[in-house]
Amino acid sequence: MYLREQPLYKNWEQLWKDSYCSDFFQSTYDKESASVDLSLSERQLFTQSNGRTLIGQDTKGRLHFISTPHESIYAIPSGGTDLGGQFKGNIGQYYQNDVALFLGKMRYEINLNSGITYSVYNKNSRTKYLDSYLPLTETIRPEFETRVFSLAPILEKEAVNSSSLPQLPGPAAVFYCMEIKNTSGAKLSGNIRLSFDQKFVNQFEKYGDKFEDYANLPYKSSFEQKLLMLWHPEACAAIQMLNSTLKGAPRCPIISSTLNLNPGESQLFTTIIAVAPEQKDINKSLGIIYQHTPLEWINVASQFWNERLGKMSLDIREKSPSSQKYWDMHLRFFLDNFNCLSFDHNGNLLTNSQGAPSHGLSRLWGIDIVPSVISVMYAIPEIGPKAIEYLIRRNTPRYSIYDDHSIFFYAAPLILTQKYLELTGDEKYFQNNKKVLSKLKTIGDNLLKFKNSKKALFSSHYASDLMVFRKYDYGANVQCYYALKGYHSILKILSQNTCQVDKILHAMPKDMAENIENEGPFGRQITGGTNLDEKDRDKFYISDKTYYYAGEDTATVLAPLYGLYNFNYKPYVNLHRYARSMFIACYDPEFQTMRELPFGMHPSATGLTLRLGGSYTRKEMYDNLQLLYSRLDESGSLFWWPRGFNKKRCLTRCSQGQGQWVQQSMEQWLGLRMDAVHHTLTIKPQGLINAYNWKNGKIGNFYFDISFEEKLGKTNFKIKNKNKEPFKIIIGARSYGVGTEINPKAKETILSPDESLDEAIATDQFTPHEINIAKQECLQQKEHLEFGPYGIVMPKLYSHNCSTFILRCVIAHDTETDWKDLDVEIKADKRWKIAPKKFYIWDYQPIYSGSNAVIHIKLLPPLKHTVAGFYINLPEKYSGNSKSVMLSAHPFQEPFSQSERELKLYIKGNSQENFSPITITLKKSGKIVKSIKIPVIILGEEQYTEKFNLMVHGEK
Repeated sequence: MYLREQPLYKNWEQLWKDSYCSDFFQSTYDKESASVDLSLSERQLFTQSNGRTLIGQDTKGRLHFISTPHESIYAIPSGGTDLGGQFKGNIGQYYQNDVALFLGKMRYEINLNSGITYSVYNKNSRTKYLDSYLPLTETIRPEFETRVFSLAPILEKEAVNSSSLPQLPGPAAVFYCMEIKNTSGAKLSGNIRLSFDQKFVNQFEKYGDKFEDYANLPYKSSFEQKLLMLWHPEACAAIQMLNSTLKGAPRCPIISSTLNLNPGESQLFTTIIAVAPEQKDINKSLGIIYQHTPLEWINVASQFWNERLGKMSLDIREKSPSSQKYWDMHLRFFLDNFNCLSFDHNGNLLTNSQGAPSHGLSRLWGIDIVPSVISVMYAIPEIGPKAIEYLIRRNTPRYSIYDDHSIFFYAAPLILTQKYLELTGDEKYFQNNKKVLSKLKTIGDNLLKFKNSKKALFSSHYASDLMVFRKYDYGANVQCYYALKGYHSILKILSQNTCQVDKILHAMPKDMAENIENEGPFGRQITGGTNLDEKDRDKFYISDKTYYYAGEDTATVLAPLYGLYNFNYKPYVNLHRYARSMFIACYDPEFQTMRELPFGMHPSATGLTLRLGGSYTRKEMYDNLQLLYSRLDESGSLFWWPRGFNKKRCLTRCSQGQGQWVQQSMEQWLGLRMDAVHHTLTIKPQGLINAYNWKNGKIGNFYFDISFEEKLGKTNFKIKNKNKEPFKIIIGARSYGVGTEINPKAKETILSPDESLDEAIATDQFTPHEINIAKQECLQQKEHLEFGPYGIVMPKLYSHNCSTFILRCVIAHDTETDWKDLDVEIKADKRWKIAPKKFYIWDYQPIYSGSNAVIHIKLLPPLKHTVAGFYINLPEKYSGNSKSVMLSAHPFQEPFSQSERELKLYIKGNSQENFSPITITLKKSGKIVKSIKIPVIILGEEQYTEKFNLMVHGEK
């Protein structure tokens, strides 16, 4: 091989045999994805990136798309009136690039001389990742085996690189390869045909529309020696199947290569595709990718990721399923977030997409970039400065009527600065980049302008594309607390006075506790935020009476990691129990996660990572981890709005939630907190993992071998410092059986370079106390029965305007025996149509049979939630957006803050029509247990808006 280092894989057989493949995350052929998942971002794709070009391979073994962003970054409208233009932006979207996306759906076809034609997939095909990053579709037939893979190469370690990033980015060119092995026992002859669609996409933001409808044909297709060139003003592609013949017309080419295999022989067929915004960039990328064979490039990429990720084995004693699944998930989240990043050939960051591929293609989303970048920095800290340089110029919208438009976005450069310093100790970068240092200082100075004049609390209007609900939002202030640490670090590098920042940092935990905590159903808890009784509250924010926890708030859960308090801080613990209860209006017991807003909307994947992150006991951690597993798609990715077992991929990959969890996984569950400025590594695992062994573990710029094992009576640590400098090592061991209830016992020592530590800490045994949330809820209800519709804004069946909404009832009881043979019956006006909804199943087209329906529940144990759901199809004139149907209140809310206690259903419509009330009845063994009647009221646009605003903002 033409490589300096000893290759990991000397031949294809060794690659197929020895490369790592998850037993948990792989997919069979998915025949429905392309027809049901209209957006590219929702399709069943196995993705990979080299930091420049993103690819996606589907379960048919097709190279579904190749995407390279433009280098021109431009501002988009951040809120304001939608003029109906070519594109628009939401309030949390400031900048975007166009992309050169080749929607080729490239595929191989096997044509045998016997006259039989085969595709490279069948119903038994399996698509998976090799070494966690390389998409592979494997199909076994009696006659032959095929293995199809796609690769965007990462650069060689020894290569001359114009970028300051190590081995990144790779070229804007990829391999699409197929190995075929003859298992027929006879000679196999014929040809391999390469086919693809000639389509480009440059902009797309029409979520819910079919992606192909926005594709453009190339302006020109031509043969240029061995290449087929496709050209469009915004994209260019060069395609070459090696050792092939080109026939036909460029618009409809016939590209094939001869197949000739004796029994037992294998042959590799290789296609190279370069995709770039301009034709001048094509040959530059081809010049790189032609350097090595596909196997050599795979060796380069696998070695890169091995060096960055190390080798991990771990144990979770509550084994269901194997403990290895946890680390497979961790790596999938990490690599998904790496795939969101794209750099130019000089290493400058071009974009951080929300999920890859994103439903907005190459658009920056404000609240996502911090968790996305931090999650990648643990293994590739070099991206930190690139993200900081990108953000110091783009952390505010081009135009806004608010100075504090989004504190999450504005403070992002300081947050990344602090984390970069913790992971690297690289103060020289800032000292040598005076413009960056000066801009960070200015951002810190301006951040102080958003502080309340009397309290150490910071204001904001928006998080990302959602409002923050109160002027001084808790999650925003958690972010500000950590951002101020970054500002403090910048002032120290500048040798400037830090007294003012020190004073604010000291005051913030006290002021947050005094103003953003109160009594709740489980004890004192965080309430979500405060308006401090300021006069402008009515114009924008929600009432101080309403407790909330936004489903997209991934900052609050990180407060212990940012140093505000420990994980056992009771208001923090009680907040996360409140967030899993019917006491909060946005919790959804069918989705088992919070919806995005205090009054409803979409089920949020970040709610799942918050649920796991806020777990207190080992049982809570275990239960919430199993729930998270159940929401992952077949590839191991977590998508934004998981709506059912059959609809896990909704919107795009949830880079924000995945990034937040990687941070908690590293710093809480593995317990690894680096402070490189002070050469200190703290190892205090506080998650479900009770043992792990990480060889060549990389934490920022530094490598360690770390072994941790928690046993009854003692906890063992073995650590080797593999760096050129000494480190203070602080180890912490908790009592056996503890989640986060008790703080760990700590010891510290100094490890010189290449020195090892072998230490045991004696521990006692702990018996946890579990809280049953449903029991607490039932105690608040008459006859200790929880039954009725929940939420405020009713979810719709489709993302576009439609007349079908979903009404669901929660049921729980605290009697001592199981309830059997339950029926939930709903009756409505005869002009309505109703269909039953199966639990956590999303019906694309419900089957209606009348204006009443029944859900039968065989068994309901005590103190468990179940849900009876119904699709309700209104007359077409009441078709509306996602907020056009709502209940007057969430009946189970505590503390109750709505203006109306009598439950009604409001429907927006321009009609004086009257409808019969909805009647919902719970029966047990045919006998009525409880019946609820809900009046239906049609409101015009103005009246409905008034009711909606009253629900959101409360009474003035």
